[in-house]
Amino acid sequence: MRRARLAVLVAAVFLGGCTNQVDGTALSDPGYLPPKRGGSTSALIGTPNTLDACSLLEPAALAQFGTAEVPLQESYDYCWLRMKAGESSVAVRFGLLERIRAVGDLEAKEVEPVAGLRIFEEPPLPDRCARYILFSDNVTLAVSADTRDTPGKNISQLCSVTEKAATVIAENVAARKVTHHQYAASSLGPLNACAAVTVSLPQVPGLAAGEVTTYPATHQCRWGSETVPSLTLRYVLSEPSTASNVQHENISGRQTGVYNVDVNGRTLCVAEVKQGTGRELAQVIVRLAPGSQEAACVAARGVAAEVWSKLPAPS
Repeated sequence: MRRARLAVLVAAVFLGGCTNQVDGTALSDPGYLPPKRGGSTSALIGTPNTLDACSLLEPAALAQFGTAEVPLQESYDYCWLRMKAGESSVAVRFGLLERIRAVGDLEAKEVEPVAGLRIFEEPPLPDRCARYILFSDNVTLAVSADTRDTPGKNISQLCSVTEKAATVIAENVAARKVTHHQYAASSLGPLNACAAVTVSLPQVPGLAAGEVTTYPATHQCRWGSETVPSLTLRYVLSEPSTASNVQHENISGRQTGVYNVDVNGRTLCVAEVKQGTGRELAQVIVRLAPGSQEAACVAARGVAAEVWSKLPAPS
């Protein structure tokens, strides 16, 4: 963008000295090719559901900032790296695909494109920087770096880490240097979360069930445009919660953990089930107004009963 603005400025200086009118019609240069403006998600990365997000960025690409390693992953939707930089622990996350209605929905400014892909940068925070790669079908790929695991120990190069990661990822995407998962038949990976909840939506009090947020990779789905009430179903990589308030019960023949979490005064109830012997979890999350703990968990149980009944048999 800076070079583009400079080119316009230079052109204005030269054109300002031209006072003679030239008659005729301008002819296009037969050798001119318009600049490429990226490509669609499917054209550049293939099927979003099977994308191996960790293939987008090798840890060695960030070696100038510190030593990055690949820890146990949290989701099929994105990848994360842990990097030591001085006394700080930096978490670099990338790969989450989200749909936007228009570019104006991004609370970020456009910066220099990379490999024909448009790049947007969020206003930085002391402990977090983020960029978004925009595909031509209005899907974004998020890239971020944060030091929230080491509060108060921020690093001056945090946004440089994000810029480097986003640049390398954009170059790899443009060159189609990505790989894909091959899920087992019993895996939650191939499932479409939005298709798993149909008849049980009325279980969530006051939910605007028609307001659905879908994700290109289909590993999560959200109903309700407001924070409360809302319902989220997601398939993640983790172990069941071991919190002291977890209630263990049988829902649709599956051993399930049900528990409340208070987040900024909002009541949240989670129902989760482990799939097979790996680290896959299906989680139903219901958010209601403060003081609605029991109602939130009643709703979570009702939705979980439908979702669990549709899960593949565990291996």
